[in-house]
Amino acid sequence: MLDEYRSWLESEFELLGRASHHAYSFGQANMAKRAIERFDETLAGRIALLLDAPEAAALLEALETEIEDGAAADLALRSIHASLSAATEAGRDR
Repeated sequence: MLDEYRSWLESEFELLGRASHHAYSFGQANMAKRAIERFDETLAGRIALLLDAPEAAALLEALETEIEDGAAADLALRSIHASLSAATEAGRDR
């Protein structure tokens, strides 16, 4: 999904670049270029994991159980739990 979005941004940038003789198109092309740069910066060094809401809820519940049982003393699991919890909350706010 993210690859498709980046490809779409690039195609918009190229399309607008071809019409750069219009001031409006030039401004739009610059915005598209900045969007691609921001997209790349945001995802640099990260792995995007797309989960359906039920999958995320089930994974979050499993992590909570592990943490409550004390078996998940691993900082990495706690970090994943915190990230997933925050992402789940953000998804509910939309």
